Amino acid sequence: MQESARPTPAFCESVALQNPSKLLQISALSPAVPGASGSVDERHYWQAPEPLHLKDHEFDMFSRFTTGVSHWIDLFDPLKHFSTLVPHLALRNEGLMKAVLALGARHLSIKPLNSGEAGIDRTAAVQYYYETLQYLQSAMRYTSYKNSPELLATVLVVSTYEMIDGAGKGWERHLKGGFWIQRSRDLNGESGGLEQAVWWAWLRQDVWAAFREHRRCFTIFKPVKSYQVMDIWDMASKVVYILAQSVNYSSVEEQQLGETDLTNRISRANELLNMLSEWRSRASVHFEPLPVEGPSNRPFKPLWIHPPALGAALQMYCMARILLLINQPATGGYLEYIGRDKIITDCIDTIGGIAMKLTDDASRLMSTQCLFAAGLYCTDTDKRDCIADLIIDHSEHTGWPSNTDLAEELRSQWSKQKPR
Repeated sequence: MQESARPTPAFCESVALQNPSKLLQISALSPAVPGASGSVDERHYWQAPEPLHLKDHEFDMFSRFTTGVSHWIDLFDPLKHFSTLVPHLALRNEGLMKAVLALGARHLSIKPLNSGEAGIDRTAAVQYYYETLQYLQSAMRYTSYKNSPELLATVLVVSTYEMIDGAGKGWERHLKGGFWIQRSRDLNGESGGLEQAVWWAWLRQDVWAAFREHRRCFTIFKPVKSYQVMDIWDMASKVVYILAQSVNYSSVEEQQLGETDLTNRISRANELLNMLSEWRSRASVHFEPLPVEGPSNRPFKPLWIHPPALGAALQMYCMARILLLINQPATGGYLEYIGRDKIITDCIDTIGGIAMKLTDDASRLMSTQCLFAAGLYCTDTDKRDCIADLIIDHSEHTGWPSNTDLAEELRSQWSKQKPR
């Protein structure tokens, strides 16, 4: 190991403080140093021969990740790689362990173990976060590490940390760095194993970031797996891809391009709407609602989808339809607008109804995003109030988002519009 080439901790911390995600983005494209041959022997530089030992104050952080926040990442992963495999990988890799502790500590700082407890101060999470970036800067010199599952897991865990920490532009740059790492290794949503799990979890984060920034998603991969061989979890992930394309369609970039080619823009929306229709027609009975007891006195009819993750997938399907129908140019006049308005209303009702019956935080996280999107285009006063209440309820359970009041943001938007 060439010590002269290793950046000092002070240098790393200085760069991280100015632009935390820049460390990973630079490293993603940089070659390994001369002499780092990628042989098995070099693994001892970054892979511990014995399991790492946690300090007393770190057990709660590790547990919060393993039994809590990891499930957010594992939403559509039947093998639950981040709650079953990643904790074991972290015991042999200091960088991944630092990332796990950073994410666990940050969530504990938002949601303490028990009501009334002080929890863990955010400062502890920030320290682990910077130490993770320092580790990445050093370890990315080794070819075996750059091609390791530990790196992929670390990138995704750090990205999740930035998402719940409210890193904003820093999180977005990190998402782009993750894109380049996956692209350099030709990894995608059909790679299998941990690599596939990372890709889909990364795409779900990028979809939300792109939607909020009115930009295109970073991905260029197009799934080729046929519906005939998909299980219910493949189906759930497939709708994430279609939603990503719908977010692309609603981006500022594609809207501007559509101004010069109206025919193609209308055609593209129809193509995506047909993809959604095919997905819905192929979805199995698992995506259908189960009976619920009694009538509801709220503006949405409760819809119970079990397991709840499939309910979140159906909400994403509805969000995609809303975005396409809102942004597709209409050539059929008033009657076409009436027809679209009915479909949009049905989609809003489905998103709200499913949200009322969700029972796990991973699904609530996705539901929060879909509720916000639905709320932007909801014109009914009672439904608006219910959407705001559901977002608040979800956020109280998950602790996300920590730095933005999405319900208040919606109310601000609604105050500028006339209710129907």
